[in-house]
Amino acid sequence: MKYLLCAIGLLFGVISSIVVAYHFNLFVQILAGGGMSVFGPHWVYLAVIVPFSINFVVLGAYFNQLRELSLKKLAIISLISAFLVTLYSGTIGAIFGVAIVREGIETINFLGTFKWGTIYAFILFPFTVPLAIILIGFFYIIVRILKKVSLK
Repeated sequence: MKYLLCAIGLLFGVISSIVVAYHFNLFVQILAGGGMSVFGPHWVYLAVIVPFSINFVVLGAYFNQLRELSLKKLAIISLISAFLVTLYSGTIGAIFGVAIVREGIETINFLGTFKWGTIYAFILFPFTVPLAIILIGFFYIIVRILKKVSLK
């Protein structure tokens, strides 16, 4: 069951990263005065897919052992997950995503990316935590349903 939940976590992480990145791009393009592309810059998808996937694989293994998820535990897990995912995708993920899309690292400002990625992780914290609570809560519901079905 543990490996099944990890696989479900991986699938949920990939799908939710695509959905969140798409809506983030859409929101940012609206704020910027209109969109140039339906899907936005492709490096954003590459920046968020790894941390989302790792996060939900780990949560799948953790929820396998957990009997009940209290609201306090959900909030703490969401705080940690939201910060780590935002920090990774704003720094390392952004560097890897841009490097893959541009096919090189010659034009990447590493120091600026790490500095501003960290600042954005703190600034976006009030927005990312509620989103993490919703996503992790939904994933926990899926895990509970799968655990009930497998017990029958």
